[in-house]
Amino acid sequence: MSPKACFETTIKPKAPCTLNNEQRPGCLFGIMDNIVDQCSSPLDRNFPGMTVLLGVIGNMLVVISVWRHKSLQSVRNMFIVSLSISDIVISVVSGSITPITAFTKVWLFGVQLCYLVPLIQGASLCFSTLTLTSIAIDRFILIIYPTKRAIQQKHAFRMIALNCAVAVLISLPMVFKQALVDYNNFCGRFCTEEWGDDHAGRSTYGTLVFLMQFVLPLTVITFCYMMISLRLGKGMLVKKNCSEKLLTHGSEQRKTALRRRIRTNRMLQAMVGVFCCCWMPSVAFNFLRDYQWLPMFVLRQEYLFGIITHCISMSSTVWNPILYALLNEQFRLAFSSLLASCRSGPDLNRRKSRFDARCERLVSNAFVDGNGATTIPADRRESSVVVRTSEQQDVTSSSL
Repeated sequence: MSPKACFETTIKPKAPCTLNNEQRPGCLFGIMDNIVDQCSSPLDRNFPGMTVLLGVIGNMLVVISVWRHKSLQSVRNMFIVSLSISDIVISVVSGSITPITAFTKVWLFGVQLCYLVPLIQGASLCFSTLTLTSIAIDRFILIIYPTKRAIQQKHAFRMIALNCAVAVLISLPMVFKQALVDYNNFCGRFCTEEWGDDHAGRSTYGTLVFLMQFVLPLTVITFCYMMISLRLGKGMLVKKNCSEKLLTHGSEQRKTALRRRIRTNRMLQAMVGVFCCCWMPSVAFNFLRDYQWLPMFVLRQEYLFGIITHCISMSSTVWNPILYALLNEQFRLAFSSLLASCRSGPDLNRRKSRFDARCERLVSNAFVDGNGATTIPADRRESSVVVRTSEQQDVTSSSL
């Protein structure tokens, strides 16, 4: 049995048996005696558990905060909630089942989950990239085409449903390639991706998934944020060149709103950057494995490298709530309010009211939406008059 088979498979108990070193397959002997010991330390065993716990708690904070506070229920935050739910699913499924299987070498989850878990894992990853793409498109429309009607919440829900359907369809072929396989001289059965001699089919499917799940979405995201950065950079340049006589109270508010929008877009760009850094090792590992291009030093420790890339990818579920708390004032206030209410139940309504009042002050001055960005509400956009003076025209384009 090759190292590749050892990495991809998991074991289901079949019958008690004992094997001496001479009876073990060479690959299994190397894996169990040399590799497992390298990833069985208390830190390695505890890391997946800590990642699951922090990922679930952090993303639950996001979901509950948006649900509790109407001021956070914007289109962008609807996408963020769906992304958080996806991260919770990834944490619970991939962050628990994969490490248990890796460390115990025993498949404990039944035949049905052998077929279902790869679908959930692949669909969750694809859904996350499509959701990040939807957020980028929403911001692109809002900033580059401010006079056009923005994406409404009903449209956002439809986009979320479409993203979910596309993610499932892309990942569905994996269900038909999963199998419980027996190997000679080894007890139990392995849950593995079984392509037989169809190496071309596996490579073709892997390439299509790589393109649709990673390359195309990130290309769209990069284009959107490049255009957004250019537009906001131009707006800041014009503000710096304004004469002192134009620095009225209203223009100061617009400058503050523009800076807030820049911070918001930095947060969204940081989300994309963290997602790429966390998932790129795992995606590259699987892509190279499909084409049998893994370097020799990786092949010698393929099982270990698979666990390492998996742990790195799972850490992505922890970073997003941290970014929201660090870079978005409304989420920071919402998290503080929620954590404080957990400690003091009787003051829940009063704390929630104080949070809503503070968020409303953020919103009221310059029509700041739940994204932390300034925009004209949808019901006022169509009736708004675009003033043609050079300064006001720039204000319109940069503050929407």
